Amino acid sequence: MMDEEVIADIFTKLGGKITKGWYAVSERPGKPPFAKEFEYSFGNFWGKVHLRNEGDLYVYIISKDVFNWKDRVKDLKLKGEIVDAAGGMMWIKEENEKNLEEDLKYLQSYLSSVKASSSH
Repeated sequence: MMDEEVIADIFTKLGGKITKGWYAVSERPGKPPFAKEFEYSFGNFWGKVHLRNEGDLYVYIISKDVFNWKDRVKDLKLKGEIVDAAGGMMWIKEENEKNLEEDLKYLQSYLSSVKASSSH
């Protein structure tokens, strides 16, 4: 199972800011928590990290630049599995901390190149 502190450290090491620390989430009010989340921000994207009680890790990504992730899924070279992509939002399921770190680095670079190519 992935460690909460290690996950958060990956984000801060790569220049991200944790804007809201780990908190428990439930499917509905009054139900027991099934996961923990924290909210983060990078220069060109932000979102949530969702860690299920059984260990599954999902990263929610919202791009600050206007484009549809769904149109770009085939071009992305991510280690994690893209679970959903629509508009400027995307969910990725990560298998381990190493893949999480590589995907975050890739997304930072990818979004910088998208921004650079759109400003020409």
